[in-house]
Amino acid sequence: MIHVDDRTAGPVPAPGGGRRPANDLLTRALDGVGDGVVLAFALWTLVYHLGLLLEPPTWALLAGWAVAAAALTGLYLYLRPEDAPRPREWPGRVAGVPRAVPVTAVVAGIGAGVCAGLTQDGAPWALACVLGVVSVAATAYAVFRGRIGRTDAEELAAAEREEAATARWGSPVALVTGLGFAVASLFFVNTDGDDTFFVSRSVATAATGRIPAGDVIFSRQTTGPIAGEPPVSSVEVLVGAVARVLGLHASSLLWYAMLPGVVFLAVWSLWRLARTWSARRAPLCFALGAVYLLWSGPGAASLGSFHLLRMWQGKAMMLSVLIPLLYVYLTRWTEGSSRTRLLMLAATGVTAVGLTSSAAFVIPLAVAAAVGPLLLTRRLGAAAGACAALAYPVLSGATVVLLHDNISVLGDFHDARATYGWIMLSGMLGVLAGAALWAGPWTARPGVPALLVAGIGAVTTVLLVPGVLEVLRDVTGAGQVLWRTLWIVPIPVLIGLAATLPAPAGRGRAVRVAVAAVPAIVVAACLVLGGTPLWSWRTGTVVEARPTYKLAKVEKVTTAEVLRTVERRGVHEGVLVMPQPFMRVTPMLTTDIQAANPNTHYLKMLPAPRAFIDDRLMLTEAVRSPGSRKPDPATMRQALARTGVVAACVTPRDRRGLRVLQRAGYGDRTRIKALTCVFPQGS
Repeated sequence: MIHVDDRTAGPVPAPGGGRRPANDLLTRALDGVGDGVVLAFALWTLVYHLGLLLEPPTWALLAGWAVAAAALTGLYLYLRPEDAPRPREWPGRVAGVPRAVPVTAVVAGIGAGVCAGLTQDGAPWALACVLGVVSVAATAYAVFRGRIGRTDAEELAAAEREEAATARWGSPVALVTGLGFAVASLFFVNTDGDDTFFVSRSVATAATGRIPAGDVIFSRQTTGPIAGEPPVSSVEVLVGAVARVLGLHASSLLWYAMLPGVVFLAVWSLWRLARTWSARRAPLCFALGAVYLLWSGPGAASLGSFHLLRMWQGKAMMLSVLIPLLYVYLTRWTEGSSRTRLLMLAATGVTAVGLTSSAAFVIPLAVAAAVGPLLLTRRLGAAAGACAALAYPVLSGATVVLLHDNISVLGDFHDARATYGWIMLSGMLGVLAGAALWAGPWTARPGVPALLVAGIGAVTTVLLVPGVLEVLRDVTGAGQVLWRTLWIVPIPVLIGLAATLPAPAGRGRAVRVAVAAVPAIVVAACLVLGGTPLWSWRTGTVVEARPTYKLAKVEKVTTAEVLRTVERRGVHEGVLVMPQPFMRVTPMLTTDIQAANPNTHYLKMLPAPRAFIDDRLMLTEAVRSPGSRKPDPATMRQALARTGVVAACVTPRDRRGLRVLQRAGYGDRTRIKALTCVFPQGS
């Protein structure tokens, strides 16, 4: 991979003028791997989007991708001119601000964090918003006066020396941590309903060798794609295409190879942002961020749940890998312009679209957080270049709106208060996250990092004002997913910045080190005592004894045996009816046989006739549990026939459900693992 993110105009000399230390080479190599992955996947996404128009087989897409990547890499290596970053000159002069300004910003920010984190315990949400606005206003005044965001060549050089020094011993720590997270991801199982969509696209791609342009969950592409899920993301098709070439099952490639690789990249991205934004003690900042991820287990939307527990989903990759890298690239670009830095910004936007359709609003918000302060400080060139990251997400979003009649997403809407609790969490972790967000401009490294954190705080505060998310819901129709707007907040690093507070001067080194360690120790203790580890039973996580599919063991084994039983009966296509946890597994194992209803959320957004949907909803309810509502045998017979059910299964205790199925014409009762199944007579 090519490392395209050089900090300096030339190589950084090793101490004493000798050979470059191994740790420095490690840092540069892994940084280069991350940049190379972003560039390569951006190129794949462009090839994939061209494939949506031309509809070639996936082997042709892979071949075109390889040829294009090789050609561009060769051209880059052969023709690459000197592209040293050009330091920027900032307009205006630094004007003093009263001491009360930073005090007000920090105190109000901490107060806002306390109120926001404790709002579910009775703290007024309105007070959290007011204090947040006060903190942002004070910080904005300091930005406007040049107190935050300015840096000169000498200060930037000092920051680069500090980063290089901490990287030499911090990078091995980050490497070991990343490897540990990657290995752990193989053993954690926390099932998620959205996998019926994401994993099924990979499985269908591997089975057919084509881009699945239609629905593959409920049918064999006889209906259009699910509303609200346009086929813009390319990562699922990449997994399926590679699995087909290698002769592997797509789920095996996804969960045994891609998952640990992406988890490692996410940890390394956290380390890159930590050492970019921290003024000192970057390894401690990184360590606190890692502890936060491990103990932010409660809730399905916490950053921890989108890390080790769900990193195979494209949206989790964008959140955990790409958002930190985007802020690294924005920081580098703002500190000094170069064509390669601009290229990385543009590639990040393309990569984000290839990971999730949510990039259409998350990436523009993150870029707005950077552009706002840049415009406020009259850095027009830097602001214009930063917009390269949002060009492709905005273009793809506009294209989806023009080409699709219905892009609305069904589901519950979460207002600002609920959204904060979902993402930033509540209780101790919510307090720490809020305080770190609003006080962040004063704990981040002075200069561009502080400026960007100030912008993130301002955009987040606007989103949390009551009524703002409601307006966005009404305008976009994406109310169910607007809670993802807070993904622009890199909470782990902001919390980790508590470890970078300056130590008191004028005392012995041992005393200064001990005092400086106090904030990190306190924050770490609060995270551990106030959080929930990802492996806790309260998160629904199961820790297996060996690497496994991210499916409940009983459901996976039973569903696989049902599929084998159907195949032994000479049936190779049709529909299964089972309790929904078992139907959820089916599209992640095969596309030959469909389940009637793996996910009700997606079924209700399927562009299919009303009868198609109603039959599946009725059958799902009929086999759900012994106490669920059962239709009469005639109604059941008609629904089974219209749906094309080749096997219907209930739990052994559901005798009423079994009797209705038998009276509807199904027989040959067979016990298959955790279920009792019947089949159409004569099959």
